[in-house]
Amino acid sequence: MKVKGNAGEHLTTNAPYGYMKDPDNSKHWIPDREAADVVYEIGLYVMDGFGPSQIARKLRERKILTPAAYYESKGIPCNVKKQGDPYGWDNTTIAGIMDRWREYLGHTVNFKTTKKSYKSKKKIKNPESEWVIFENTHEPIWTEAIAEAVKQARQSRRRPTKMGEMGMFSGMMYCADCGSILYQCRATGFRKDQEYYICSGYRKGKQVCGTPHSIRTVILEKLILQNLREIVSFARSHENRFVQMVMDMDVKERNKGLAKKRKLLSEGEKRITELDIIFKRLYEDNISGKLTDERFHKLSTDYEAEQTGLQTRAAILREEIEEVEGKSANVDRFLSVVRQYTDIPELTPRILHEFVEKIVIHAATDPHSKINRRQEVDIYYKGIGILEMFKVFDSRQK
Repeated sequence: MKVKGNAGEHLTTNAPYGYMKDPDNSKHWIPDREAADVVYEIGLYVMDGFGPSQIARKLRERKILTPAAYYESKGIPCNVKKQGDPYGWDNTTIAGIMDRWREYLGHTVNFKTTKKSYKSKKKIKNPESEWVIFENTHEPIWTEAIAEAVKQARQSRRRPTKMGEMGMFSGMMYCADCGSILYQCRATGFRKDQEYYICSGYRKGKQVCGTPHSIRTVILEKLILQNLREIVSFARSHENRFVQMVMDMDVKERNKGLAKKRKLLSEGEKRITELDIIFKRLYEDNISGKLTDERFHKLSTDYEAEQTGLQTRAAILREEIEEVEGKSANVDRFLSVVRQYTDIPELTPRILHEFVEKIVIHAATDPHSKINRRQEVDIYYKGIGILEMFKVFDSRQK
């Protein structure tokens, strides 16, 4: 099994729901069109902001056969547990499909589980660091945008509100100061125009985040829709200029980030060298009797702890610098999405997840003023980051 897995062969007996074994090559998966269409629609539901329970309910309402019932109707043997209701989709089944987003993106993932011995039937989950992934081994069912939305949904485990609806921005909004996720709140009496997002760190206590970073949902929708329309319009009309602009900004932002990280690394390496000299002097003072063994032990322990921490931080900084140096803006991917839209009449969850990676909310200046209130919103677009010339400010919230 190890040899097969490391060679990129599928280790599962059956292909996942949505795929089937190629009649001409049993080691290769091909889409099972009828089931693949259902998997694709599940991905679109995720992009529209629905969670596993809501998607399961929609499939039940549409009378879509569950994987087990589908296999039974086709006479295909499988190890999927059969249920009494052939349309009895549940959140566990949907979550299981979502967790296989890599496979639905066309990749092979081996060694997800293991067993204590060949005698045991119980499977034990392996950490992701032990998985072996082979990319582009079969035809994908999901697009990159869908897979990314599914991945983010599973990582953030976005929860529905008490009204049963998933907030469009849930799981993708962050506080500019403490980095905490913002979550949706609703006003008493459920007035749509009074819904707002607030920093979870601030709600935990002012020691976590001292400023109430919050913004009303309707204002945020207007800001992002306006910003997105401007960018898409400009990108469609002036594609070459847009590409050059994004690349120039990408180089500028990367150089700014690299300069800061390199400075921190240089300072850390300088201190590590200084500590080596201090160790040598401490040792000499201890040997000559100028420093007692007890004092030497205490000082050397403190300095060693400091040096170990600096060395760990330096290693992390080197990795981050290498990652930034090897990364560049993916303008082609962004433009491929832009070309799909001639007009954006409204902001939908699907459009939001196709274009936007995350949203960072800054604290408002003079938040209680109806005139002077001003709030900065950073929109990170997928593959290209923030576009400075299209910066967003909310000065109309009151």
